[in-house]
Amino acid sequence: MAPTDEARPYPFHADEAPPIHEQYARLRRDAPLSLVRMPFGDEAWLATRYADVKCVHSDPRFSRAMASERDQPRAFPVMPEENILGLDPPDHNRLRRLVSRVFTTRRVRVMRPLIQRVTDDLLDRMAAEGPPWDLVGDFSVPLTIGVISDLFGVPEVDRQQFAQWSEAMTATASMPPEVAQEHVRQLQEYVADLFIQRMSAPTDDLIGALIEGYQADSRVDEHEVITLARLMLATGHGSVSYQLAHCSYLLLTHPAELARLAKQPGLINLAVEELLRYAKTDEAAVFARYATQDVRVGETVVKAGEAVLPSRISANHDDTVFAEPEVLDLARTRNPHLAFGHGPHHCPGAHLARAELQIALGSLVSRFPTLRLAVEPEDVKWESGGLAREISSLPVVW
Repeated sequence: MAPTDEARPYPFHADEAPPIHEQYARLRRDAPLSLVRMPFGDEAWLATRYADVKCVHSDPRFSRAMASERDQPRAFPVMPEENILGLDPPDHNRLRRLVSRVFTTRRVRVMRPLIQRVTDDLLDRMAAEGPPWDLVGDFSVPLTIGVISDLFGVPEVDRQQFAQWSEAMTATASMPPEVAQEHVRQLQEYVADLFIQRMSAPTDDLIGALIEGYQADSRVDEHEVITLARLMLATGHGSVSYQLAHCSYLLLTHPAELARLAKQPGLINLAVEELLRYAKTDEAAVFARYATQDVRVGETVVKAGEAVLPSRISANHDDTVFAEPEVLDLARTRNPHLAFGHGPHHCPGAHLARAELQIALGSLVSRFPTLRLAVEPEDVKWESGGLAREISSLPVVW
């Protein structure tokens, strides 16, 4: 796609707090597939309507693997290593089957008491120490590190180091590239050592489950499964941590909905789905798909070799799918959001992420129904040095 004057700069003020930028609504109405120019990489089509975003995520004529051969559009100088995220079938299917053995519905159901225990320990400390508390540094980060470390059998003494290494997996501007690469290398070596230990002394943790799958499938080699485990460890901490912080922020800035959840704790499952739909953690669409042949998307023909950026945040606010999408309604019943993606790359850890969010948020609101921000909403600090927008600190009182 040759550079053009008609491409609009993107992303749209990504450092602002919710609600999402009004430009998305205008594009959904007037130009659902619009040419955009990101700060780095190729121009691309930005898909903003729900139906088009689903199409780009699931149509096999769109390739993720082609991105590795292109200067893919991005909001930052470098793209982190992608692993399974950058593969197409059949290579993607080999590794996806392995991940599916780990994050089954049954296994996540068994994990829930562990998640509850880690959550309760943190909330007990919160009650004992009293306000103020930071829901990022004192709650979401230690909770997600504790859960994923327990699930993978990472010893307590290694967890802070692991957290530092895992940050590098999604770092794009928050640390120098050479530092990020070194952290990723160290994390890879650490996970490889865990594998060696578990191969000789099998365990019932998630690395044990991955080893079972690896030993049962000759199409997966040892390097691939170790790299996959490293990705699962890092994203199982990082992505859930920023989702939890963002969902907490939304509750705190919608006090009527927070009070509603405190009075009706049975709403927690619906509430989590609505908070995920409404959240703005990934406003700058990433992970471009390239057309392998001419493909009609809505009213536009995407030519072979052209890139499309599917905006999940825009799709989740499409008023042809969601009634009053700009309203946060924790009792919303019809909610086919795309927060975890769609199609072959739908997040395999979605069951685990949901369980963590349901337990953490439900327990937090139940224990501290009068929770409120200790600063003005506009003073909450947002960071954009990684793939997703993150809250660096969320101070609260009660």
